[in-house]
Amino acid sequence: MPETVGPERLSVADDDFDDERFDDEGFEDEGLDDDADGFSDEPLDEHETAMIRQDLHDLADFEATFRPEGYRGVAVWCHDCAEEHYYPWDMLRENLQLLLDTGETPVHEPAYAPEPDRYVQWEYARGYVDALRDAGVQERLDVAACHRCGFPLPEALGQGNFCPRCGNPLLAGRLTVALQEAGLTGDEVLQVLRRAGLPG
Repeated sequence: MPETVGPERLSVADDDFDDERFDDEGFEDEGLDDDADGFSDEPLDEHETAMIRQDLHDLADFEATFRPEGYRGVAVWCHDCAEEHYYPWDMLRENLQLLLDTGETPVHEPAYAPEPDRYVQWEYARGYVDALRDAGVQERLDVAACHRCGFPLPEALGQGNFCPRCGNPLLAGRLTVALQEAGLTGDEVLQVLRRAGLPG
């Protein structure tokens, strides 16, 4: 298995090496073989397994957040190649699952002529999703249709901020439902929306 695991750990990072582990000729003999390519037959330990499971959980959150916005996958820095690798959602999930099941990852090659803007950086995605979670976004109501133009919203867009047809803020519809559930009448809801500067 690689020295490190997980999406940002699919290859061996420079800072994972200890100079004392090397002799004058390069790698020390212990634990390595000429054709091992840095992989070991030892199974993942509990810590490594837990890290990969967390990465799979994070990946699912990232996909749910960014795929509806048109992102194809995530970009992960590869220390071996010193460049970004672009992983479609399904490919990275399969790689992580294989790593979890077998302790090995498949050889990965950079995507052919990728469009970098269509891939979200792993660390950025983690910070963004954490910020949404801190703001309670996951608890907000789904919107089935635009409050203004009536455009029906697919499930993937129910947590969006604006109507894709007319650009109307979906906050008004979400707030209307929340206020009605709190017991306000239609007129009271309209008054709150107007005071908040939102279209009723």
